Amino acid sequence: MTQEEAEYFSKAYEAYADDLYRICLVYLKRREDAEEAVTDAYIRLMEYTPQFENEAHKKAWLIKTAVNICKNMRKSAWMRYVVPNDEVLSYMTTQEEVNIMDEVLSLPPKYRVIIYMYYYQGYKAGEIARILGVKESTVLSRMSRGREKLRYILTQGGVYYAKK
Repeated sequence: MTQEEAEYFSKAYEAYADDLYRICLVYLKRREDAEEAVTDAYIRLMEYTPQFENEAHKKAWLIKTAVNICKNMRKSAWMRYVVPNDEVLSYMTTQEEVNIMDEVLSLPPKYRVIIYMYYYQGYKAGEIARILGVKESTVLSRMSRGREKLRYILTQGGVYYAKK
């Protein structure tokens, strides 16, 4: 690896690793698995070295790659039974945020990731669609269904409202 390549990958890691990690952590719920997914995404970046139009395109490619890695990891029989949320919740600053995120994490992954990317990462529906490789209408539909499921959970005795 040349010095120029090392700098390129180092800058990419510094710029996007934290966002990738948080998305993977929401998807996989375990620090070790999230770290592995992020590492695999950067390995793929090094292996394929795709050409990007701009930094946003590079970030989107890394997120899409990391999400695909997470999906593959979740297919294992062992992963179906993993439910530690404490690592994800450690990023929340108030008890209310912890309680709400705990309920977000109880959603199925296809809703959980979209809701996290929209509300916590600040992506627009169109951006999420491009990153995940689905139609914008699919993102909007999943977001709507996810919100409905979340509303039901929160009003029917979820962690947050059960304590009120």
